[in-house]
Amino acid sequence: MLQSIHDKAKGILGIIIVAFLALVFGLWGIGDYLTGATEKFVAKVDGVEITQSQFDQAMARQRQRMEQMFEGKIPDSPVLQQQMKKQVIDQLILQKVMLKMVADEGYRVADVVLAERIKSMKAFQQDGAFDNNSYQAVIQSQGMGVKEFENLFRSDLAVQQLQDAVTRSAIIGQAELNILNQIQKQSREVNYLQFDDISFLADINISDDQIKEYFEVNGARYKHPEMVSISYVELTADDLAKDLPVDDKAVRQLYDDYVSSLSSKEQRKARHILVALAEDADAETKKQKKAIIDDLLNRVNKGESFEALAKENSEDPGSAPNGGELGWVSKGMMVAEFETALFKLKKGQVSEVVKSNFGYHIIRFDDVKSENIISFDAKKAELVKQYKSQLIEDGFYEKSELMATTAYENDQSLQEVADALGLEIKTTEAFSRTQGKGVATNVKVRNAAFNSDVISEGRNSDIIEVEKNHVLVLRVDTHTEASPKSLDEVKHIIESAIRVEKARETTMAFAKEAMTKLEQGESIESQSVQNSAKLIKLGSVKRDNTSSSQQVLSKAFTMTKPVEGKSVYKIVELSGGTGVIQLKSVTPPEQATTAELQVLAEEFRNEQANSDISVVLGHLKSQSEIVRSEEL
Repeated sequence: MLQSIHDKAKGILGIIIVAFLALVFGLWGIGDYLTGATEKFVAKVDGVEITQSQFDQAMARQRQRMEQMFEGKIPDSPVLQQQMKKQVIDQLILQKVMLKMVADEGYRVADVVLAERIKSMKAFQQDGAFDNNSYQAVIQSQGMGVKEFENLFRSDLAVQQLQDAVTRSAIIGQAELNILNQIQKQSREVNYLQFDDISFLADINISDDQIKEYFEVNGARYKHPEMVSISYVELTADDLAKDLPVDDKAVRQLYDDYVSSLSSKEQRKARHILVALAEDADAETKKQKKAIIDDLLNRVNKGESFEALAKENSEDPGSAPNGGELGWVSKGMMVAEFETALFKLKKGQVSEVVKSNFGYHIIRFDDVKSENIISFDAKKAELVKQYKSQLIEDGFYEKSELMATTAYENDQSLQEVADALGLEIKTTEAFSRTQGKGVATNVKVRNAAFNSDVISEGRNSDIIEVEKNHVLVLRVDTHTEASPKSLDEVKHIIESAIRVEKARETTMAFAKEAMTKLEQGESIESQSVQNSAKLIKLGSVKRDNTSSSQQVLSKAFTMTKPVEGKSVYKIVELSGGTGVIQLKSVTPPEQATTAELQVLAEEFRNEQANSDISVVLGHLKSQSEIVRSEEL
């Protein structure tokens, strides 16, 4: 199927979905694993539900991105809010379609591949190697279990396989590549006039009739959100840390473990002389070999050079030429008999004869590398903290189990939970599905509070892991359905919306008039002065320029090339007004190097693959049964 659609998609530059592929599982989050058994859905794709919780998580992430875009405050625009909702639902629907496509095409990720990819992730490593404790901790901090994470990551890798397969199928010829280079790398000399909406806002008068008419048409957009307030019992590590006793013997054991761990990391520089002996050697051979090693030890002890004796007599071909030098040795590197003897020696000391399965050894300990061992008194405060942390870790698990069991067995009240754990019942003010204060800033808490079973049946929630060593259970105190806002409540919002629309109409009119005069030969400088418009001179820019308005650049690179030095003009809508672009000239690029053309070819293949996958998704979406909730 992919090949047939790829053939139809040649040359189509459709929706770019790299961001979608990257965000699929960011939007998804872990909602599939945290939602309750009964929950409202916002859409269905071939019978597979997109739940309210999944939508709320995706909306929360979208809001975060929008807040960054608008520097902390999203405009209070019902149109923008509706656009955000539609965009998020569309993305979630595409996610379901994408995962179905991956399954239908037979993309699978083997366990060994999954394991290798997980082990290679730096977030799960300590000192450059995979660390299972770090793995568990990072996953738990995200409110997941290991199985849930691995299932999600496996799906993500399968999607990447699909994208890679389509990317490899995209082909571009040399002639096409040269043309693409001419288009992509050319420079354009661009200036533009900017007419700001804000300059006209104060002069626009809005009548009550205009506001009323707007409300009659768009009133359904303005609603009080569904709200709940909750009671909850929370358990944190701090609750367990109060008055925690300290066992001096346990702390001393931790110190001994610390000393042992440093000893295990110690490295010793050593030399040896080996008289090899087969394990099945007869008694006479053993006697002869033992006599040889005893004689060598006697000569060493009388002061002969260890290095010279090793060179002449050692039967270890790896170290004998270097005077028996073995380099730096750590515990676990040598056979047990050799290691035991070496790590009993003092620096500069020579061992007695040591027997191993290789034969007879004489060992000399030359140097040592080790970490300084901190005294018990200097280390004690840290060890006490470590001891308490372990007690808290163990106790927290037990208390969490007690909380979960008690809340389930007494699901009509939190009092039993509070009594069992010696904790207080806390409350919140009302909050919505997307915003709250205090504990309700956490999306998992909000999702649990709006679970339909918790609301309709008045029962306690399941236990919620807010973050590591912080859990809670909750129940809903008050619940208010979403309701329409009155005209009086939204009058100021509507007035602002109309004012913005009128201001945009005004800037558009000024821009059209200015463009007419520019095309008649007037200078852009004179039009800037006459209309009190900003004149921005970008100069020579390329498509990938990031310091200029992307709206202006995108439009400028679609404009017709100027002929005989005569500028061309085009109107562009800006985020805060309207602009008139002047394109003065187009400069072709220099001949690209082979390396530059290779990079361009790779970019083309990725873009072509994105386009192809977009066509595939569009086709599959059109063939899917999609049901959207009427409430959104």
